[in-house]
Formats: sequence, C-alpha cells, structure tokens
Amino acid sequence: MADTEQVKDPVSSYNKTRRFGFLLVPTAAYALFLCYQNITRLRVYEAQSEKAAKWSSTAAERLRKTRTTQAGATIAILLSLVSSTLLYIPSLQAYRLPVGITNAVLLAASRYHFGNFWNAKNQVQVPFVEKFNEAVRGSEDVRKMLGILAWAWSLITFDWAIGKGTGLEYVGTAILAVVALRGWY
Repeated sequence: MADTEQVKDPVSSYNKTRRFGFLLVPTAAYALFLCYQNITRLRVYEAQSEKAAKWSSTAAERLRKTRTTQAGATIAILLSLVSSTLLYIPSLQAYRLPVGITNAVLLAASRYHFGNFWNAKNQVQVPFVEKFNEAVRGSEDVRKMLGILAWAWSLITFDWAIGKGTGLEYVGTAILAVVALRGWY
C-alpha cells in the first residue's frame, strides 16, 4: 500500500512556493509602482476633468472609466502582491491553490477591463498635455504587467494543481525572469 501512495513533502512544497514568491513579489511591486505613477499623473488633471464632467456626459463617463480602470488594476495588483507575500507563511500553504486561481482570474479580468479603455482606439495623445500623455503610455505598461502577472499565476497554479513536478513552475519562473531581464516588458 505504501508503495503506490505518493506522500507530499510539505517542505518541498513550501520551498517551491518560496521560489515563485521570490519573483512574484518584486514583479507585483513594480506593477504597483507603475499604477502609482499613472494615478499621480492623472490627478494633475482631476479638477479640470471634474469641471468638464459637470457640463458633458461624455466627459463624466470618461472620468468614471478612468477612475474605475485605474483603481481596479491597482487593487488587483495589490492583492497579487499581498497574497504572493503571504504564501511565504508555511501555515497558509493549504490555501495556495484557491489563492492562485483567484489571482489568475482577477488579474486576467482586470487586464481585460483595463485594456478596453486604455488602448490606442480610446486614448489619444493630446498636444501640450504631457503628464496625461505619460499616463496613457504608462497605462499600456500597467496593462502588460497585468497580463504578465496573470500568466505567471496561471502557470504556477496549474503546477500546484497537478502537483507532479511537471516543470511548469520553471516555465513560470523563466517567464518572470525574462521579463525582468528585458526591463519588465
């Protein structure tokens, strides 16, 4: 009976999780920094946008979408950062699969929501409004980081789910390492 059963080694499982966290934590932290930069740039135009929103329903809708997309991406990335950090705690290892699935789905959904508004079709470069233009360019970077984190969590979670050491954890680690070496995207 003992020959056919495979006993999971909690120390090995914990070490594998720590390896993922080693790359997920700084990647999510960098993405959160990008969100901070974009929100700071957009806040420069907050008062003007609110005045325009009082007179135009289109301006009001764009202001609402700007706020919801930026906030949604920030919250998804913050949750990814917190959960990847909490996975360092050995007693929380039992929750890694639901945490991984939640992060992968939340980040992918956030990327979709964010990308529907922050794209070349909806956002145009405005002459003489440099901070806004930087925020548009920076939002493209945030969209990419949402995708990178979603893929990384998906690969890592898939490996955790099947738990047979398929090597997918190395693929997820390699993706994050290549992204880091290329300057994040």
